[in-house]
Amino acid sequence: MNKSLSTRLMYSFMAIIVIVVVGVSAGTSYLIADYFVKLREEQLSERGREMANTVEYFFQNDTNHYMLMRYLIAVDHLVGARIWLFDDRYNLIAASNIAADVDAAAKEHGGRNSIKPDVAAPADLIPRFEYTSRLAEEIKSGTVSYHVNKILADIYDGGTIRSQVYHPYFKQQVMLVGVPYSSANGQKGAILLAEPMSGFGGILRNIYIFTAIVGLVALLISLFMVRHLTKLIVKPLLSMKDATVAIAKGNYSVKVDVHGEDEVAELGLAINHLSEELSSYLGKLARMEKTRRDFVANVSHELRTPITIIRGYVEIIHDNLSEAVEDESVNKRYCDLISKETQRLERLVRALLDISRLQASGKLTPAEMEELPMADIIRSVAEQLKVKADPKHITISMQLDESCRLYGNGDQMVQLVLILGDNAIKYSPEGSFVRYETKQLEDGSFEMTIVDNGPGIPEADLPYIFDRFYKVDKSHCNSATKGTGLGLAIAKEIVRRHRGRLEVFSKLGQGTRFMVTFPPEAVVRGDNHE
Repeated sequence: MNKSLSTRLMYSFMAIIVIVVVGVSAGTSYLIADYFVKLREEQLSERGREMANTVEYFFQNDTNHYMLMRYLIAVDHLVGARIWLFDDRYNLIAASNIAADVDAAAKEHGGRNSIKPDVAAPADLIPRFEYTSRLAEEIKSGTVSYHVNKILADIYDGGTIRSQVYHPYFKQQVMLVGVPYSSANGQKGAILLAEPMSGFGGILRNIYIFTAIVGLVALLISLFMVRHLTKLIVKPLLSMKDATVAIAKGNYSVKVDVHGEDEVAELGLAINHLSEELSSYLGKLARMEKTRRDFVANVSHELRTPITIIRGYVEIIHDNLSEAVEDESVNKRYCDLISKETQRLERLVRALLDISRLQASGKLTPAEMEELPMADIIRSVAEQLKVKADPKHITISMQLDESCRLYGNGDQMVQLVLILGDNAIKYSPEGSFVRYETKQLEDGSFEMTIVDNGPGIPEADLPYIFDRFYKVDKSHCNSATKGTGLGLAIAKEIVRRHRGRLEVFSKLGQGTRFMVTFPPEAVVRGDNHE
């Protein structure tokens, strides 16, 4: 069964939190328990060192061990630990938990006025009691014998021992602390203090209960936080899913609501950017499709009109020839019209071939480039354009930088200057002007400007005037501005091949300004042609 991302995230987070909480709780419990055990061992060690001097006194003054036994029982009750006394031969000689031995010692002690003998009793004459002897045998014959003997050996060497062993009497694990003492004859003995580990059960139980409660509270708080965090993570993802579904259905206006600066926010911004790019791309595709349709329609129109005219005149000439018309001037006039329409078709085909060739070409290669005196080229083109400007009484003026030369293709540069000048004259009214300006800018680039004071171009048409067959005059039948609609498209491709930039600035009723900018690397430096 598939689970949602939020569910999987919540399970994953909770599993991690459970592991962490359990680990921390177990570790904390162990550390606290270990701290109390070490603290208790230190307390028993301290008590054992205090007992060593007292035990040495009793060995010197209490021959039957009655007072010593009572002392051990008192300390047992005080510290809550069983106390064993061993001599230097690994023999148990007294234990605080043997009540029968205490009673026997009391009987032997009864009737004496003083517990202090005239001389100290030697260690080997210390009386042994029945129950103490029995416990000693149990220790020696049990599994704990090896551990006790090893502990006693370390104590006899002068060390203080802390250990945990299984106690045969208590039938459980005990905390064992051992300290050395010296008998009256200078021999080493050992005091062992044993406390059952069950005494720590209450403390450990409370620790475990406390850590369990803390862990449970932490889990509940974590569950709330994880659910909240999961929603924070998944909510924008769901929004992104809805946005991508809408985008896939064609709704590119939908936006992802982005908050923060993390990776999820970056993903949301990327989806928004993708939506904008797709909308822009589809807009371009729509414009390209419209351009394609317009191109087919324009080509069809541009080709059909002269072909229709040519066919009509050919039929008239054919009829005239069949009827043996004597006036040859009529046929000659029709032949001239056919010639003009044929030339028009030739110009159209040539323009189509030019723009196709330019679009298929990359930037100019060094073999295609030469140094071009721009002032001379502009003057030469202006002289050619006078044929079209003079009938309209249009003045062509020039403000040129005579020293500036460019690296470029001569034929294409002449074609560029001619197209822009011809376009300005075509749309300028009678008695107006067309002006060429060139200058070198501060950054080293070269700027050429063609200005006219014609009717201007509507703002809605400005983005499309460099498209093939695009005409501001949509009727295609204005004789004053008759043309193929390919000139500016060719000009743009020429500028592109020269790594330049072609811009147009125009307002209705205020004329038009075409500005061509060539980069500094296209400009010939003065020391290269002096």
